[in-house]
Amino acid sequence: MQGFKGRFVKGSEPESVYWKRRGIVAGVVLALILLTVIGLNAFGGGGDEQDAGVEADAAQQEWTAPTPSSTAQRPYIPEPSESASESPSPTAAPVAACPAEELMLQVVAAFGEVRSGSEVPVSVLVASSADVPCTVDLRSVAVELAAGSDVVYSTAHCETPQGEEVELSDGAGQTVEFTVDGLASDEGCRGARRELPAGDYELRARLGDAVSSPAALKLT
Repeated sequence: MQGFKGRFVKGSEPESVYWKRRGIVAGVVLALILLTVIGLNAFGGGGDEQDAGVEADAAQQEWTAPTPSSTAQRPYIPEPSESASESPSPTAAPVAACPAEELMLQVVAAFGEVRSGSEVPVSVLVASSADVPCTVDLRSVAVELAAGSDVVYSTAHCETPQGEEVELSDGAGQTVEFTVDGLASDEGCRGARRELPAGDYELRARLGDAVSSPAALKLT
């Protein structure tokens, strides 16, 4: 046996070859260790970068309230011009004057009998029977006192007209007040005014061609 062992040792490779092989094996192991460490670092670093990217995206998607100094994109809405906002109002058609045939006049004296030369309060009601509104000038209303066909007194002779232009509609009327003094008068208030003789007279109202039904007034 000893002779066989000696032959085996003598037939072995040189010691330098043995150490070279061990050096190669050790180098391979060291290289594997370095590659493993580098791979772990790379994997861990990629995860950190991915987490950082996710956090950055979340930060960008997180909504923050705009500050007064921030510039926000808003739709442009033009302000309406004065000509557009102020639309012209339709012009109302003028109301025509009441036709004489549509006017209704009524005269009422406070007394039916008075002494000649005494004052008598008189009211005149003016209304319209027209289907549409119309206007009437109450300053044109006059009260007349007539003996037969002769007009011996009229408020249009000496009195200042009272009232204004009004609109009549829906059968509504307007009242004008007068005072008849029982003295004779002429157109334009010419001449001296005298007391009217005692007798029966007719009191009536007139507005243009429209005349009321007469009311009786007796002077004593």
